[in-house]
Amino acid sequence: MFKLKRNIIISILAITALIGIALTVIMANISSISDPYTNELVFDKNSFVGQWPFAVESVVIRCDDINNKSIVSMTTPTGEGYILNTDSNVDPDKTQMKLLRPEHAVWLDFPADTEKPKTNSLSSGVKIPIDDIISTGLKLCVEI
Repeated sequence: MFKLKRNIIISILAITALIGIALTVIMANISSISDPYTNELVFDKNSFVGQWPFAVESVVIRCDDINNKSIVSMTTPTGEGYILNTDSNVDPDKTQMKLLRPEHAVWLDFPADTEKPKTNSLSSGVKIPIDDIISTGLKLCVEI
């Protein structure tokens, strides 16, 4: 009878230890999972410093680090998604998004009465620059 009680106590202690280890592993993993919103930032026309480049009042900028590639994308209030940085247009996880191109109506033209920027790799001098938005977006990257 003594051996049976001892074995039961040992079994209970072993199960308790395993549960404790499992909970520790689960908690460690939960804390390492990024908040889904830490890699997103809302830009709006009223608080944006500089010339607002979009035809909508606000956008959500998001950056994901997928396969060692930083993908900066934006979503409009109507749910349209665009990839902002040109090196990410082939990512399979972002197929529902289009690469933002000058012909898209959401990207505003540079006003005729304003001096155009000297260099802007994405806008070619005819669209309002989005380089600052991309730079800010790249700082939001979270490895997933």
